[in-house]
Amino acid sequence: MEKKIRAYIIIMNWKEKLKWKLLIIAAALAGILIVWCAGKAGERKADARKEVLKEYAKKENEWASAGVKFQPPRFENAEEKMDQTDITDKKNEEEPKKGEVSATKAVEAVSETQTDKNQESYGSGPVIQVLLMTDGYKSYYHEKVSLKVQGAYELQGAEKRQMADRETLNLQADSPELAKGSLSLMPLEADCRIQVLSLNRGQGNPLYRGSLTVYRDKEGLRLVNTLPLENYLCGVVPSEMPASYPEEALKAQAVCARTYASVQMQESKLADLGAQVDDSVGFQVYQNSPEAESSSRAVRDTAGKILLNNGAPICAYYFSTSHGKTSTDEVWEASAPSSYLQSVECSYDAEEPWYQWTVSVKRESILEHIQQTYPGVQTVEKLEIQEKGEGEAVQRLAVYTDKGVKVYSSEYDIRTLLAPVGETIVRQDGSEVKGSALLPSAYFDMKEERGTDNTLLGWRIEGGGYGHGVGMSQNGARGMAKSGKSWEEILTYFYKDIEIGNLAQVVKQGNS
Repeated sequence: MEKKIRAYIIIMNWKEKLKWKLLIIAAALAGILIVWCAGKAGERKADARKEVLKEYAKKENEWASAGVKFQPPRFENAEEKMDQTDITDKKNEEEPKKGEVSATKAVEAVSETQTDKNQESYGSGPVIQVLLMTDGYKSYYHEKVSLKVQGAYELQGAEKRQMADRETLNLQADSPELAKGSLSLMPLEADCRIQVLSLNRGQGNPLYRGSLTVYRDKEGLRLVNTLPLENYLCGVVPSEMPASYPEEALKAQAVCARTYASVQMQESKLADLGAQVDDSVGFQVYQNSPEAESSSRAVRDTAGKILLNNGAPICAYYFSTSHGKTSTDEVWEASAPSSYLQSVECSYDAEEPWYQWTVSVKRESILEHIQQTYPGVQTVEKLEIQEKGEGEAVQRLAVYTDKGVKVYSSEYDIRTLLAPVGETIVRQDGSEVKGSALLPSAYFDMKEERGTDNTLLGWRIEGGGYGHGVGMSQNGARGMAKSGKSWEEILTYFYKDIEIGNLAQVVKQGNS
C-alpha cells in the first residue's frame, strides 16, 4: 500500500499536488481553530465564575454575632451560575388567554391585605420576578420540582384546574402538565403560600408568596416567583440581617434592600429568563431565612422608602462589620468614586468579634493561588503592601516571585490571593473560625513568619472587619440603633449626599 501511495505521488501533476497541500493546510487550520474555540469557551466560563464570586464579595454577610453562617456559591460543574450568553432564550412563555388572569394581576389582587397605615398609603409596590436557583445556588435549572400549596390555587398550564389546600404537585420535564412548555400556580386567597419541597435553604423547604411559574427548557425546569416588591422584601431582610437585630437597624436594612432591588428591576439583567433578579448573593438573598414579624414590620414601616442621589436610586452597598471606618468604592477600582460612598469613622461595631482578627497563611497556599493566574511561577519570595486606600483597605499588593513582581490591585483579587482556606482565624473575643475562599476583609497589615532555620513559612495577617467595607456596616447599624439612633440617622451617617425618597418616583406601580 505504501509503495502504491508513493508511486501515485510521483506521477501527480503540480495541480494535484497543490490541491492536496491546500487540503492538508486547511485541515491543520481547522484543528487549530477548534482548539482555540475550546480554550475561549473555557476562559468565558472561568470569567463567569469569577464575576459571580466578585458579586459575592460585594454582597457577603456572615452573621457572626447571631451564630448563623451563610455559605457562598460553590462551583462544581459548568451548570452553576452561567454566563448570560450561554442561557437559552425564553421561548415557552405564553400570553394569558382571554378570560385568564395574568400573574401580575393575580398577585396584585391578593396583596391588598396590609393593615399598617404607612403600607396602606403606599400599597404593595411594583411586581418583581425572582428566579429561584437550585440547592447551594448552583444552577438556574432544576431536574425536578415538587410543590405543596398552602391555601387555594389555580393551576394554569396544559390543564386548568383548582388545587386544594396542602395538595402537592410533582413535575419533571416530561410531565403532562408542562405539555405547553410552562405552567403557573395562581393564588386565590390573600394568605396563600407555595412550599418548594425540592429546594433546601437555611430555613429548610422555603415558602413563597405570590405566584410561581415553572418553565420547561432544554436544560431543565426553571422556577420564577412573581410577587409584589414589598412582600419580596419580607423574604430578603431576614436573609440579609438577623431578625433579632434592633428595630431601627432592620428598617435601615429594609430601605437599603428596597433601593438595591429598584436598581435591579430597572436593569432587568435576567429578562431572557423571565425574571429581574435571582434569589442568591448575586442579587439579594431571598427566603434563605424564614419571614419574621420584626423584619416584616420594618418593611411595612418604611414602605416605598429608598435612597436617592440626584433623583436616582443609589447603589446601596452594605457589609457585615467595619474595622473602625468604611471605604469608598475605590476598592473595586471605580473610575470615578461615587459621591455618596464616602469613608466614615465607625466605632459602633467595635465590640463585634470580627472588628479585629488574626490569621496565618502558608507560603505554599499563596503560591498555589498565584499559579492559578501565573502557571509558570515556582516560588514566592516576598509580599509587600504598596498602597492603601482612603478607608485603609489594601489596594496594591506586590508579590515577588521567581518570574518577577506580580501586582494585585483590587479588593477581590487580594482577598482571594490571601484566602486562608482551612486555617484558623482568631477574632478579637478569642473565638476561632475556619477560613474560607476569601480573606475576611482587605483591611490588614502583615509580617513574615519564619522557621528556626530562617526559612520563610508564610505570613501572619492582622486585620479588621468582615466584608468589603463599602456603604453601611450592618453591625454598625445595630450599634447605632442600640444607642438610640433612628433608621434615617443610620442611613445618612453611612451614605452621604443622599435624600430619602419614594420608590414611586423611579418605578411606576404595577411595573414588572
